[in-house]
Amino acid sequence: MTDKDMSLLCATWIMAWATIAAAIAAIMSAFFARKAVSDQARNFSQQIADYRLALSADTALKFDASFNDPKFEKIRSKAAHALLTKQNEDEAEDVFDFFDSVGLFVRLGALKEEIAYAVFFHWINLYWRAGKNHIGAKQKDTASVWKDFELLYHQVSEIEKQKHADSEDLKMTEDRLRSQLQDEIDLV
Repeated sequence: MTDKDMSLLCATWIMAWATIAAAIAAIMSAFFARKAVSDQARNFSQQIADYRLALSADTALKFDASFNDPKFEKIRSKAAHALLTKQNEDEAEDVFDFFDSVGLFVRLGALKEEIAYAVFFHWINLYWRAGKNHIGAKQKDTASVWKDFELLYHQVSEIEKQKHADSEDLKMTEDRLRSQLQDEIDLV
């Protein structure tokens, strides 16, 4: 073998090793780039989840502020009186509409059902139980009326069942229902 052949063979081996090293570097680079993209996607997903939670909490606080506004407390008081006396039950429809809106936000994912449960379970349960006959009568004429309220009631009741299997609210007696309606009447 001549010196020229040896040089050529040596250069070929160097190029082969350089190519292998470049290939390994490219593979490692691709691996690290993939890991970085995966980490970034995971971080982005976490940021989205955090944002949705913050938005849900903000939405709940706005609903809570509206629900406890003195003007709405008067509406709730009239609604409770109508449901307790079973007269002029149309007075309760603004409260049913309110919870239908809350239910819509839950159904669309703008408000987490567990947050809706934590903030409103007591009143959702109270007004659904007190108004279910009126609601049922109206749904015979218009099947879709207060469907999101109905869905919300079932969702928060399920959470209550999981958290408190012996919940007094889920086994509400007529006396307890009347007492809670009276509390609402006494708001004003």
